[in-house]
Amino acid sequence: MQYYNDEQNAKGVYFAFVMLQVFMLLIVYSFVYTSLVGAKLAIVKYHLTSIAYLPVVFVMFAYPMVLYKTRRMFREHKRLRATGWMLGWAVVAIVFLYAFLSQLIAV
Repeated sequence: MQYYNDEQNAKGVYFAFVMLQVFMLLIVYSFVYTSLVGAKLAIVKYHLTSIAYLPVVFVMFAYPMVLYKTRRMFREHKRLRATGWMLGWAVVAIVFLYAFLSQLIAV
């Protein structure tokens, strides 16, 4: 018969949270990649400078910092807040990238 173990349950929940973070990072980076391709096409078509990559590079480096902060929040037993922050900032990053691309390329 197995007994209830708080430490083992906490480790399992933390592992699930880290796997969710990896999955969200892959989703955000797939949008970053498509934004890089879109920015590259806009640079070639409209003769823009390479500064057009700046918002995409910002998201590329800022979202892992958000994931680090949410991992610290999760370890401080603020699990729901950490999950909300992680998902919310992913949505903000994706909407920001596509708003940037829609302004960059005349549709």
